Amino acid sequence: MAIVLLTATVDYVADYEGPTYFIPQPNNVTYQAGATATLTCSVENLGKKFIVWRKTAEPHPISVGNMIYAPDTRYEVAFAPERREFNLVIRAVTQHDAGVYECQVSSRDKLVRHIMLRIEERPETLPSQSHISRESNVAIRNPDYTMPEILLSGKEYVNTGDTIRLVCNVTGTSDIPQDVDWFRNGNLLRSISNKILISKETSMVRRKLDSVLEVRFSKLEDTGEYVCRNSEILIASQKVIVLNDGDSNVGKRGAGAEATSGQICNRQWWSLIISVFLAKAVTDIIVHTS
Repeated sequence: MAIVLLTATVDYVADYEGPTYFIPQPNNVTYQAGATATLTCSVENLGKKFIVWRKTAEPHPISVGNMIYAPDTRYEVAFAPERREFNLVIRAVTQHDAGVYECQVSSRDKLVRHIMLRIEERPETLPSQSHISRESNVAIRNPDYTMPEILLSGKEYVNTGDTIRLVCNVTGTSDIPQDVDWFRNGNLLRSISNKILISKETSMVRRKLDSVLEVRFSKLEDTGEYVCRNSEILIASQKVIVLNDGDSNVGKRGAGAEATSGQICNRQWWSLIISVFLAKAVTDIIVHTS
């Protein structure tokens, strides 16, 4: 009977996979145009589940498991079992490849990890003469023509409890930008009552969109890299650090008083214990001597 129970226990331990979770990896990567980009996704205890890669701006997945479904020969799934990595490789990247990608575990629980891919033009790459001429002709035909631009502004350091406020200004060419997406550390942000508020204001005359992100009652975990994205090309980011000094002076004094009181109390207890021990030791010595 004991052997049967022991065998069953060993089989159970061998079959047990443990909880599935993502191993921390960079959420933001930057590559130069023309290079091979690798988006890393490390998963512990994947077991019989599989990984689905997709670009958040696209409705269809890029890959499911080891199978590539996107009609693009530049995609490849690289599996490194020793590092538990299920990476997406994109060869000869262009600005069109920039954006937010997600690595999702096929399970009932929604396990998703977002990665921001940025593409930088090579320093030696200069705009072609035809491109310059084309832009010049547009400007001549339309004096009000404005080059598309995106700017992100706000405070880099915020005290705990204060509001993080970032403003994303997007300028269109001939049309008004419709909207922007906000991300923190690669995770998409949505408006949440009393915590996250996203508002926008458009200008018909300037063909401009102003989107404001407010994260109220900030905490240390709100620290990270914030990104606003209007399209796959127009992306801006800013680092925000929440400092742990938002407590009031009264709170600090109270905490200090409690700590001092506790230290005094501890010293008194230790003094009493040492005194009792010494008194007992002296008594034992006197009794033994007599």
